[in-house]
Amino acid sequence: MKIPRPLILFFVLMSATACKKANDAVQPVPAKQPATPTIVILGSSTAEGVGANPVDSCWADRLQAAVLKVNPKTRFFNLALGAYTTYQAMPTGFSAAGRPAPDTARNITKALSYKPTLVLINFPSNDISDGFSNSEIVNNYKVIARRLDSAKTPYIIFSTQPRDFSDPGQRMRLKTLNDTVTSVFTYRVNNFLDTLSTPDYSIRPRYDSGDGIHLDDAGHTVIFGFTCQHPVFQSFLKSCK
Repeated sequence: MKIPRPLILFFVLMSATACKKANDAVQPVPAKQPATPTIVILGSSTAEGVGANPVDSCWADRLQAAVLKVNPKTRFFNLALGAYTTYQAMPTGFSAAGRPAPDTARNITKALSYKPTLVLINFPSNDISDGFSNSEIVNNYKVIARRLDSAKTPYIIFSTQPRDFSDPGQRMRLKTLNDTVTSVFTYRVNNFLDTLSTPDYSIRPRYDSGDGIHLDDAGHTVIFGFTCQHPVFQSFLKSCK
């Protein structure tokens, strides 16, 4: 018996539809993979590890070890370098007369190139030592923060650290600058200044590495502990699991 042409076309279309549904059933859409957790550190000698002995006792290395226990795939890029100020961390292309130029290998532009999940900013006292005003230091933090906010990248700004400046005015500026930064950046500030300081903002002897500038292992442990408990870091840690 000859099957009418319209009926043949009907069976062909039905078969094609059935095959497509079968293929759809065995080919699920791949789930979107989460971004690799990435921490970038901007800073100077303390973040680089100076004062700690051995150097892997520094707060940055201890933090890395703690995070890797939670997620071994986490990436770390420590761009800190001794003697650096907030100016070296400014965006590529920034310039200010009579001030250091950004280091394009260690600045916020470079940090963002790693697509970080969290950025830690640790410039304890070099800006004050180099004679920069509180207002320009805070402005530098604002410029860096705007880049991070635009990239929707969480960040923590570490407080100033005590330092045995011979000038009492410089020591007091460690406090006044810290208060201003805290008032501007509120919950994003990791504030351990008073814990490490004497009443006149010198380094407490138990935390002094011996040079009146850098912290010993106990001082790095304080920074490590404050950082671990910081709410922005705690949020990052939960996202790593």
